[in-house]
Amino acid sequence: MRDLLDRLDGWRDEQIEFLARLVNHDSGTDDVLDVNRAGAILAERLEGLGFALRRVATERFGDHLVGEKPGTGPKRFLFVGHYDTVFRSGTAKQRPFHIDAQGRAWGPGVYDMKGGLAALLYALRAHREARSRAWTETSVAVVFNADEERLSPTSRPVIEAEAKRAHSVGILEPARPGGEYVMARKGAGTFQLEVSGKASHAGLQPEMGASAIWDLAQKIAALHALTDFGTGVTVNVGSVRGGERPNVVAAHAAAEIDLRAWSQADADAAIAAMRRICEAPHVAGTTARFHGQIHFPPWPPGLPGTERLLQIMRAVGRDLGVEVRAIKTGGGSDGNHTSAIAPTLDGMGPKGSRAHSDEEFIEAATLLERTKMIALFLDRWAAEFEIVPPC
Repeated sequence: MRDLLDRLDGWRDEQIEFLARLVNHDSGTDDVLDVNRAGAILAERLEGLGFALRRVATERFGDHLVGEKPGTGPKRFLFVGHYDTVFRSGTAKQRPFHIDAQGRAWGPGVYDMKGGLAALLYALRAHREARSRAWTETSVAVVFNADEERLSPTSRPVIEAEAKRAHSVGILEPARPGGEYVMARKGAGTFQLEVSGKASHAGLQPEMGASAIWDLAQKIAALHALTDFGTGVTVNVGSVRGGERPNVVAAHAAAEIDLRAWSQADADAAIAAMRRICEAPHVAGTTARFHGQIHFPPWPPGLPGTERLLQIMRAVGRDLGVEVRAIKTGGGSDGNHTSAIAPTLDGMGPKGSRAHSDEEFIEAATLLERTKMIALFLDRWAAEFEIVPPC
């Protein structure tokens, strides 16, 4: 253990410089060239650590990086992280990486989630250079995907296939603002509602029209009424559009709807209720179309496999004098995809806040702390995690 920690302490400044390099390369999901340039930095590091690497190309997004370092033993651990961000090309030039007087590191994607990637790469480097038993015996796989900020439409099959070969999964999303790990996430889906009506002059012949906006407005009220904070089901109409001008009865209106739920049963019940609301006309002469899907399946609280990983991480925390806490959250991640396949622990990246904003930051000192946590976690996991044979 001491050998790993001493190496990481010695690389403190170098690791910060690497994170700065990564943050200062834009990688907005839709800017494929930018994404692949950032991916080349990560690929170089993985190959330098001895990973066999393949790039999964897609038509719309950057390449997903899939790597594996074989071990002599039967255990296989998978780390998953995304290197795309929500920020447009040119953002890094406007807001480059910097650390302020309070010890906060700023820059686009530093929290979500380039800090987690930097933490993993240095934790793995420490194991490789120390020639640890965990490194020798454990097969370590990684998936660095390029479309997570668009809900992982092309990388999900890749992630799920790798998870099926793994005994556990670590997700490199950032720690919650209080430093907590994530042990459960709500399922999340996006749905579209499109209402068609009949246009007419709002002053001369309003009775000849059928307002799509009025129909949509009543549906929105009914949809929001489905929210139940007791069960955790939330329905939010977050985007609306419709009509052309105020003196025309609107012939068209549309809305985008976000659904969250802790269980698949609750999600299915909510979708059925949403469909009934959307398909029932509130204004004569209107019709509606409702469609969409769950993008992140529920990761319910209380899964035994997640608890086993938390127990290992709590032991690591005791070794380092760090209190380990875990929470459940309403936000989705690729951990939603892996949790039903293999034991999963999320939130392994540094502590920070304000993701997806120009105020996004990490507490710089927690980059090294979380790197040590990952390194010692892998060490303990390799020694203590028991492979449970399938039933």
